[in-house]
Order: sequence, then C-alpha cells, then structure tokens
Amino acid sequence: MKLNELEILEDDFDLFVALDDSDKIEFLFDATQIGTEAAIIKQVTRLSEKWLPMPPAVQVTDYEVGPYRLSVTEFPDKLHINSNSLRAIKRFVEKLWNDGVLLRKVNEKKTEFDIYKYLRVYDVIGKVPPICSN
Repeated sequence: MKLNELEILEDDFDLFVALDDSDKIEFLFDATQIGTEAAIIKQVTRLSEKWLPMPPAVQVTDYEVGPYRLSVTEFPDKLHINSNSLRAIKRFVEKLWNDGVLLRKVNEKKTEFDIYKYLRVYDVIGKVPPICSN
C-alpha cells in the first residue's frame, strides 16, 4: 500500500474523520486500490444504510379526487384502495398503470377497517418504465 501517493482532499477527509477505525483502514486500502472516488462511494453507501431510517412496512395515503376521497394503503407487495367512487379508483389505477406499475387484481372482502363503500385490492407485480396509452 503506497500511502505517500494517496491524495485526500478536504471534503474527503471530513468523511474519513466520520468513519470508525476499521472503516478508516478499509477506506485507505480501497483508496489505494480502486481510487478515492470509489472508496468514498462505498463508505457513503455503507453510512447511509446504517443511519437512514427504513421505510415503513405499511403506508396509508389519502387523496381527493374531485368530490370523492381515496384511501390507498401500500404494503410491500399489495395495494388496497378504498373509495366512495369506483370511477376514482379506476382513474387512480389507470394512473399507476401509465406510470409503469404492473398490477393484478385480487378478490378480497371488505373488513371493518375499510371505511369507504368500495374496496379494490391489487398485487404489485413490478415496475417498468412509463407506458404510453396512445
């Protein structure tokens, strides 16, 4: 390892100071082997995974579609859509489809937690680039 040939700029040094001792050694080794930029990206990725909070497993969002309310509950692999209007649900699903979210309809019964009249449940198959309906 040739540390005397290694150039660490001021911003890079700020990252270096924030690392643990074992991560500092790994950073110096990576900087000499694969370059300073790649070592920085590796350490920043590791720090972001360590300190950024994980997204919640379930997320509920309410929307207004004209005079109607639309409640969307997102699970990692499912989507529950509640509304008083089937048209609002259809427009929301079409918007998701055009944005590239592939959905498959699932037949599920309403529960006591579904406060609106209509419930539609979809499996989220995957995501693709946006689709043009023309």
